[in-house]
This record gives sequence, C-alpha cells and structure tokens, in this order.
Amino acid sequence: KKNWNCCSNSGNTYTDLRPVPPLIQSSALMSQTGGETQILDGVEPSKAGTNLDKPLNYDKLIKLFTHPDTSALYDRQISQLRRVARHNPNGFPLKSLPKIQQLILLALQQLNSGQPQFTKPLTSLITLAGIPFSRDCSNEELTPNGLKSAESMYRALNTVMCDAADINLQVAATAALTEVAKGKSLEKKKAPSEIKVLGVRGGTVKNDQRPKPRDLSQSMLNKSGVVDGCVNILSRVSGVMIERLDAMVEAGSLDYISDESSDEEEGEIESPPAPVAVGVPEGSLDTATDTLSNPSAVVETGTLSVASLSEPKVSPRPLLMALLKLLSELSESATNATLITLTGGDVATVEIMDRLNDDRDETLNLCVEILWNCLEHSSNTLNHSSPAPSRAELIKKRRKGNTMYCLGDKVGILCKTFRNLLHRGFRNKDKETRNEILILSSLIARNKRSHSFFLSSSFVKVMCVYATVAEVGTDPDGDGEEVSHVDPHNFATVSPADLELKRILWGLLSELSRANADILKVCVESPLIETLLMYLDTDLDGDGIPDDAMYTEPEVNEEDIVDEDGDGVDDKLQVPVTMGAAGAQSLISRIPRTQLRVLQSQALMVLLNLAPRAPDKFKALGGPIVVLRFLDWCDDNPLNRELIQGALMLLISVVGLPGLQEELAQMDAIRIMLQRFNDHGSPESLRADAVRIIGRLCAGHEGNQELLRKNLGIMPLVKELEEYCKHRRIICGKPKLSATGQQQAEQQDDSDTGGSMGGSAKETISPLIVAVVDCMWSSCVGNRRSEARLLQCEGQDALLDLLEICPRLMRNQIVGLLADLVLNAKCIPYLTAWRSDRSMVSAVSLLMRLWEEEEVRMKTERADGVITNLWKPLGPHVAGAPPPNRPTHYFNEFGLLGEDLDGDGIDDGLQTTQVDETMRLGTLVAFKKLEKALAAGAKGTGGNLEAKLKKSMAGEDMRGKIASLIECIGWEAAKENLSAHEKLTLTMVQNHRIFVRAEEWMAVRDSLVCDSTKPILADALLIGSHLEEAFNVATSVAEEQGLLYKEKMQAIENEESNFFGSILLQRDQEIHQLQIKKKASMPKSLARRKAEKEAKAAMLAKSTIREGTTVGEAPPVEVQVMDDTVDGAEEKKE
Repeated sequence: KKNWNCCSNSGNTYTDLRPVPPLIQSSALMSQTGGETQILDGVEPSKAGTNLDKPLNYDKLIKLFTHPDTSALYDRQISQLRRVARHNPNGFPLKSLPKIQQLILLALQQLNSGQPQFTKPLTSLITLAGIPFSRDCSNEELTPNGLKSAESMYRALNTVMCDAADINLQVAATAALTEVAKGKSLEKKKAPSEIKVLGVRGGTVKNDQRPKPRDLSQSMLNKSGVVDGCVNILSRVSGVMIERLDAMVEAGSLDYISDESSDEEEGEIESPPAPVAVGVPEGSLDTATDTLSNPSAVVETGTLSVASLSEPKVSPRPLLMALLKLLSELSESATNATLITLTGGDVATVEIMDRLNDDRDETLNLCVEILWNCLEHSSNTLNHSSPAPSRAELIKKRRKGNTMYCLGDKVGILCKTFRNLLHRGFRNKDKETRNEILILSSLIARNKRSHSFFLSSSFVKVMCVYATVAEVGTDPDGDGEEVSHVDPHNFATVSPADLELKRILWGLLSELSRANADILKVCVESPLIETLLMYLDTDLDGDGIPDDAMYTEPEVNEEDIVDEDGDGVDDKLQVPVTMGAAGAQSLISRIPRTQLRVLQSQALMVLLNLAPRAPDKFKALGGPIVVLRFLDWCDDNPLNRELIQGALMLLISVVGLPGLQEELAQMDAIRIMLQRFNDHGSPESLRADAVRIIGRLCAGHEGNQELLRKNLGIMPLVKELEEYCKHRRIICGKPKLSATGQQQAEQQDDSDTGGSMGGSAKETISPLIVAVVDCMWSSCVGNRRSEARLLQCEGQDALLDLLEICPRLMRNQIVGLLADLVLNAKCIPYLTAWRSDRSMVSAVSLLMRLWEEEEVRMKTERADGVITNLWKPLGPHVAGAPPPNRPTHYFNEFGLLGEDLDGDGIDDGLQTTQVDETMRLGTLVAFKKLEKALAAGAKGTGGNLEAKLKKSMAGEDMRGKIASLIECIGWEAAKENLSAHEKLTLTMVQNHRIFVRAEEWMAVRDSLVCDSTKPILADALLIGSHLEEAFNVATSVAEEQGLLYKEKMQAIENEESNFFGSILLQRDQEIHQLQIKKKASMPKSLARRKAEKEAKAAMLAKSTIREGTTVGEAPPVEVQVMDDTVDGAEEKKE
C-alpha cells in the first residue's frame, strides 16, 4: 500500500489505504458499471453517512481561494478540494461545471506558485472530470447552458495540460481529455439504441436524432482550443527529447538494439536494460533509450514545468504517451485532423518517429495511427468537398491543411522506419506496423510533390528490392549490394502479413510509376515485371503439367496448426523460403490458393499499368505468351472471372505491339478468345473484352482473318447482333410512320424509347455490341472472302436491322461500317433488297431519316426542307430569311458570310457598312478566351468511361458517311420509290461533297477576313470562283427543293382530299343503307299489295320455270328406258 501524503503548512499528513498508481490510466476512469458505484483509483471514497444529494456551496469554496484572508490557508483549501472529490464519486453535475472549473484553475494557480501539495487533490478532480457528467434532466448536455458548462470544463483541462508545473498533473489532464475525446464525458449510462414512441408502428424508432456523444465532444474540444494546446505541448516535449537524443548520439551512448526474440504479448515482454548515459546519475530515468522504449517508466513525484523537462531527473515519456493517445483520438475527427495539420502536429509526429531507437515501441504505433487518420481525412476532403470559395481557402485546403502535401518531404523518415522494421521486426505485430508504414507512404504518394522525395530518399529502390528479392535473389537490382544480411523470416514467408507486404509494394510502385517517368524507369530496370509474370505461371509445382485451376484448398484440422509463438499464425507459414530464382517456385507453390488468387489479380493489375509503358521489356520477357497461357488455363469457375477479366484487359493493352498479332495467333489466341466470347454465362464485360481482342488481332492481318473464318467466328458475331435486335424491338415497340424526320428526332429526345427509328439519346449503349460491330469492321471489311461469308450469314441485314433500332450513339459506327462494306459491289444488291421487319422501309428511306435526325441533332434542320443559307448549306437555316445577294467582292467586307450576329436578317459578310475594327477584334479575342475557358472547364470535369465514350462517338458528323453510302448505290437507283419529302433530303445528300468543299473555302475566306489579311489578286480570284460555284449549286438546289416541296404539299393535299372523299363516300353509303332499312320497315297498303300480286303473276307467266317449283329448284328430269321391242317403246311413249 502506498500513502497519500498531502503536506500542508502545519505539517499534517492525510493517509489513504487505497493504492495510487503513478500514471492515471484511461481504463480507471469509469465510475459506474451496471448501476453500481465503482471507486476510482486515486480518488478518496465518500464518507459513511454523507448525503451526496445535498449540493455543495461552490461559491463559498471559491471565496476560500480568492479572499485575501483565506488565500494562504492551503491546508483548508486542500481539505475542501478533497471534499469536492468525495462528494462527486459518480461525476460532476453538469450545472456545477463552471464553478468546479474555477476551483481547478484556482488550485492550479496555487500549484504553479510553489505549493506542490495541491498535486494530489487536483489530480483527483481532473480524474473525475473525465468520467460522464451527471444530469438533472434528459438531454441537459444539449441545451445552451449545458454546452457552455462542458466547454468551460474542457478549457480548464486544456489549461492544466499546457500550464501545469507538475508532469503527473499534465498526464492526468491529458488522460481525462482523451476520455472526453472518446465521448465518455457526455455518454449516457445505458443509453438505449431505440426509444419508444407512441403512434409509431412497432412502437420503437432508432435513437439517431441526437448527435453522438463522440462527435459532440470532438466539436467542443475543437472550440476549446484543446487541439492547439495538445500540438503545442507535443512539439515542446518532442523538442526536449530530440535535444537529449542528439546529445547522447554525440556522446556515443546510443548503441542499444533490441534483442527480443519472442512474439509474446506486449504486457509480457520484459523491458531491456537501460544503458547509462554519460554524465547522468546511475538509476535515473533520464536516458533517451529508456524514455522511448520503457512504457512503465513514470515519475512518481516532482514539481517541474515543461521547460524543466530537459533536466536529467525528469522523463517526458509519460506525458508524450498521453499526448499521443489524445492526438490519436482527436485525429479521428475530420475537422480536428485538419487543425492538427494546420498547427504542425503531423510534422511533429513524424519527427518523433524519426528519433525512435526501438521500432517495437508503442509510440510508433500511436504515431502511425495519428498520421493515418490525418492522411485519410485529407484525401476524403480533396475528393468529396466542394470547391474552395477563395484563393486563401484554396491554399488552406490544398497545401496548409493537406497532410499529404505537408508530409511530402518526410518520405525519407518513413523509408528509414520501413528499413529498420525489415531488419529487426520478425514478430507478426512488427510486420503489421511495417505494412502500415507502406500504407502511409501510399497515401502521401497521392500528392505529386512527394514523388521527387521518393526518388531522392531511395525509397523506390528499396521497395523494388524487397518486392522482388524473394523471387529473383539477394541482389535483384544488380548493383552489387546484397540484402543477405536481412533475416528472411522478416519478409520472405507466406504468412498473411508478408503476402500483404507484396500487395502493398506492388500497388504503390504501380501508382508511382504511372505518375512519374523517372520512377517508371527505376521500376522497369528492376526485375519487377519478371517477378509479376512468375505469379502467372500455370505450373507451380514444376512437374511439367499445368496445375488444377479449381484453386481447391486442402482441409486443415485445428490440431494440425502449430502456433508456438502465440501470434495467431501457423508456424509453417512463417518458415522462410530459399532466396533467388530457385526459391521463387517453392515460394509461390506454398502460398494458400485463395491468397494466390488475390496476388495473381494484383499482378495482372500492376502489369496492366506497366506493360503499355514498357512494351519492349514486357514483350522480351514473353509476357503476352505467359498471359495467354494463363488465360487458357483458367477454367469457367466464377471465382476465376476476376482473373480472366484482368488477363483480357492486359492483352487488350499490348495486342497491338508490332509482330504480336502473328505470335499470339500461333498460340491459338483466336480459338481461346472465341471460346470466351461464346460463353454466354460470363458477364458482358468479359465477353466484350474477348471480342475486342479478336478485332485487334484481325485488324489488317489476313492470316488472322482466315483463322477467324476457319474457327467459324463470323456466325457468332451475327447471332449476337440478331439477339440484341430481338430485345431492342421489344423495347422500341411499333414504329410511328406518320412522323416526319424532324418530329421523329423530337420524339426521340423527349422519350426513352425513341420515335420511328427506335434508339434514344438517353439510352446507355452496350459495350458488348459496340465491340462486336468493331470486330466485324476489323475482321471482315476489306477481305473479299470474309465479306462473302458475312453476306452468307446475313450479317449485312443484321447491321441494317441494328441501325434502325440501336441507340443513337451507335449509328455513326454502324453507318461507317456499311459505307466501307458497300465498296464491294456484291454487297449493293443485298442493301437495296433489304426491307425493315418493323416498318417495311427500304435502306435508302432509312438513311434519309437518319440524315434528317442528324440535322436536328446538329441544329442545322431546314425549314420546310428547303435551304435558306446558300453560303453554308450544311449550316443552320432560318425560316423565312430573304435570299442572299451576291457580293461585288469577297474581301471588301468585314463580316462573315452565312452568319447574322447582329440579328438584322442580312448576312454580316454582305453588310456594306464597315464596323469598328477595334470592336471587331476585341469581340473575336473575347470569344477566343471564352472558348478556351469552356474547353478547359470541359477538360477538367472528368466523367465516367461511358460519358467519355458518348462524347467521342457523338462528336463526328454522320452525314458524310451517309452520302458516301448512297453514292455507292447510285443516285438514280436511290430515287426509286422515294416520297417527295425523301427526295428533298436526297438533294442534300447528292450535293454533300460540293457543300463540304464550299465550307472549306468559306473557312479560308473567313479566317483571312478575321485576321485582316488581304490576299493577292490571283488567290482572291481563286477563292471567289470556288465560292461562286458553290453559291450557284446551292441556288439550283434551293430551286429544285422548292419544286419538290410544292410536289410534296400537292401530294399531301391529294392525300387529304382522298381521305376526306373516302370519309364522305362512307357517309353516303351509310345514309343509303339507313334509307333502305327505313323503307322496308314501313306498312304496305291494299292497292300496293294487289299490284305486287299482279306483277308477280305476270312475272311467273313469262317465266320458263314450271308452276309448283320453287325459285332455285331445277325442273324434273325425264328418264327414258330403251326397249328392244317397238311395242314397248310405244307403251312407254303413252
């Protein structure tokens, strides 16, 4: 038992039989468990019979400290402080916190004035301040007064932590603030996760309407200045320790290296003997090694300020550990993490890591946790926060408050710590810390400022060495510096920590090589690519037979697991392998299959980054062949789909290398890819990658195109399009034949299913169908035999069916394929004979509708189908615009032909009044700046892959391809069976080539005018002649379109008249039928009946039908029987 000696001026001694530990641990701060009071360590218990419900008169206690007559009565003051502690064993009342914090500050003032006897009672009060406060009503801590009271207490604790003259008191205040940061001070005892509410179904709702105690405490600590105070005192403490370490290094006494050889729990590891420093009394806790490596070193007594920590008799380690724990809790809040970075807390933490001599110290783990939290919050802030409103905020967000930026030049310290852990860290906990150091490095590497420091500190080289040393040897980089002095137990095993080390190293090197060319060079020169290819070997056991691709794990019984060191990892996995190429096979074969699959997937992703940037080395190492064999080896197990996807993506990136098409074809790549494509149970993305590889293998290679035909690869492509068209017909529904081209385009813009053409601009395109069409284009077009096979399989009909109902963004690709396909004359009859299954339209009619919808998309539609802008027929047209006049000279005016920027209805190029040259040039410059700004903004706003694909496919004009396709059919043949409206569009298609050439000459003329450049006479005449010719053609086309428009309107009128005539005829027929029915239903008179009877009799008299037969009945037939005798004949006659 230890005595609690509180010495007063009179020499009285107060004794308590409870033990008081030298360092107040955070686990000793809970005061209630299950409703029972638990006495805190270091706090006197309440006296028997004390009424704890009766409040104390805190004003009277404060007056005891402030009144001049009683300010020196230290004995009474200490007694009252102890009384306050005994009266609140379950925590201070929330409403009394302002008074209690005044008492704490007054006691601190007495302590700092040279009265060390206030240390113990003040420590008791601070300890109680870290436990949950008691409340008089529910949610009292959320009221304004409650928040203000708690914040005042936190400010008092911060003052004690920063200004106390006793280190133990600082430790206690820091420990109390740590509990506050965890939300313990505002935590409710037995807080329910659900609360009952009347009128709610089920009777309960989640209790999530109030802020969490942890978040509320973190916010209040931020407002109380705790973060600033913690970082400030941490910098001072670390500065003292750094000075003492530097002094010891100069004295030559810092030579201790940990010799622990067991992986026991932290509490069971014996502390190493502390060396004796030069000039330091024996037995003191003054050495830096003891300060940083002995967690049990504390100061039991002493009344010293932070400034006196440099004295040899005081160890700053307890305060340092307490500050790091507090900073670790504070860094879990994004706001506090940013403030830690702004105040330099991250840099101070890294400097502490740099001075640690024992890498197994708990201090290192705390530093890593602090840095990890700050880096993660900085990354999330940059990725998800809104743009900075000002330049100052931008600098604060991107630099001063960005931990990744601030720690960019501290990469060398992380490299040093990483190497030390590799040299001496063989425990599983050491390996986890080593991996966490690499994770910190990967977070810092996201900022480009750090990349140069990765190179200058040789961190990249170190990572390349330890990423490949177990597979290729002790000198992987070939610089003559071997790493055989490093124990293989520390990194060259198949334990989960060492396998995680490989994954982190590969990923970090991949990211760095992608962003920096110099780092890429280092990685390529190292055996990194060779090592990654080793993990794609299909014969891991070396017996010459490919292994089983099922990745089955042998069952391991629990009694077979040997874990003598107690780290939770089987000792068999921690046995090191033979270093070098001979041991690479044994290392990979010993890896558990489930973890090997993860490593193989990681290797494929890293190769996907490195192979396109280092194609020569990847090809020299046989990388494409290894990947193709690995792809063929993977079976159809769903667990292997990620590996198959990675291998396909890797092959796509390198299949275009020179000479690789033929080499892969010899390895039966076409068959393997067709097998993957024909597997309809696989995801569409996987099948799309397979068919994309087929297309790249066949592009411009007749041998591979022949192999595709021999493997019957064209038919599956056509079948895929047919199946897609069946699905699309259901989505698009029946066509709307009555709509014109412009109405169809508007319908497709307003609906998801589209108009008569089917596809909508709002629909997402299928990457698989895009890849199939691209494969057809690469493997069939240009090869006569492949084109004949495509026609035989009805591939061209499938493309036309797809063109009618595909999404709008795919039309450009399909029309381009058809335009190249009809260059073969044998394809033209199939094109002209095609009819749609939905609307029975011909191919030419379908293309005319596509032309009109393309004009609507580009906002160049023609009013009534007739061009009005004769200078730019392919540009926008204004309805009702007057016909333009011919200019007298093409270079005397300043405006642009075909444009009306002033809105006066006359082309600016034909204006006779000159505009102000300065205003014109200023407007042009302003427009150029605006275009640059818009282009930069569009470039900066990155989208997903689908958005980029849409942008690339929608950026081209499809009308040129349509014109080329119709030209191959023939203009006269194309006019057959076309309506007047379609002939209007055909005139534009027929003269498209002339209009494009005219726009090119117009662009030359406009650029000269904008630059105020006057060409020579010959050039001016040449440009004018071409523009004159284009103007004449546009005029003739406009006249022809006018006639066709009248014919169209006449056909519409005739159709309407015929329609109305049929309606009138139907009306007359209905009227006549009603009259007949009405006449038949009228009663007949006697005279009329007699007249009808006489008429019937007269009719019967004239009739050849005998009386007695009915109408429609044939007269009786006479049958004569021939007899031999005459008498018989006579008798028969009679």
